[in-house]
Amino acid sequence: MIDTRSLPALLIAAALASACGDSPTTPSPAPPAISCPASLMLPSADGNAVVGTFALPQVSGGTAPVSTTCDRPSGSPFTVGTTEVTCSARDADRRTAACSFTVTVVRVPRIAATRFVAFGDSITEGATSSCNRVSPFMSFAQTMLVLEATPGAAWSYPSVLQELMRSRYAAQLPSVSNRGAGGESTASGTGRLPGVLAEEMPEVLLLQEGANDINSSRDPATIAANLRTMVRSARSRGVDVYLGTLLPQQPRELGSCRGFGSSNVAAANDRIRLVAASEQVTLVDLFQAFGGVPGDLIGPDGLHPSEAGYRRIAETFFAAVTARLER
Repeated sequence: MIDTRSLPALLIAAALASACGDSPTTPSPAPPAISCPASLMLPSADGNAVVGTFALPQVSGGTAPVSTTCDRPSGSPFTVGTTEVTCSARDADRRTAACSFTVTVVRVPRIAATRFVAFGDSITEGATSSCNRVSPFMSFAQTMLVLEATPGAAWSYPSVLQELMRSRYAAQLPSVSNRGAGGESTASGTGRLPGVLAEEMPEVLLLQEGANDINSSRDPATIAANLRTMVRSARSRGVDVYLGTLLPQQPRELGSCRGFGSSNVAAANDRIRLVAASEQVTLVDLFQAFGGVPGDLIGPDGLHPSEAGYRRIAETFFAAVTARLER
């Protein structure tokens, strides 16, 4: 029997508890908490399932031992689409916590052709739209003699198009060869094209030519006949053809220096559309892509695009090519 009179008051309760066989209570740990890894996005080159590897969830709290499981463990195959992965933690007191994340498998786009040739005149070449050294009394042919050459210009539509295609089809590295020739007519193009096709051996021809013809007052029917000859030359070699319409021009009376054929664009484009339909090749309506008016997409000379205009040409060809050739 404990004599409580001999103990300090603060020890009385502890002494009584000891006498009764009790011990101080230890607080329980906090329930387990679990944190999942970040969601994953994985590429699939061929559309088949890919293995997804991820870190284990992070767990804190809970009464040891704490176990963790995921309904789809790291290293599992994941099919194209989005899969939710749920992970849970369970401690010795049977308390649980859960979290989830997603694994998204995206099929890498592929394209059925990778060798492209852009064929045409100075618009394909990427000439700068400038009136430098042009006088008001020059003929169109004379203005083209002082056109500033810009070989390999980064803003040319073939260069921009290649960037767009390589960004989307990085595993295939498509190439777009720029075979524009400043000042060329469609008649000259019919003679030059076979050699280009033999040299480049493309799978796809991007054809846009005729501005020099309408600026020299040539008959739209003749332009169409020459383009038809080029289309057939390419198709006889098994080359897929994308035929572009002519761009809108700024008339000279509105301040341009090379917009000699602005009034003839519509008639020529009507003929070009008929060629595309009758030859069953893809029409790339650049005129409509420019809104049918020069605007800011045509530069100061009234004929050649601004840098934004060259990009619009590239984007329009890109949309046509991906719509037809992407797999």
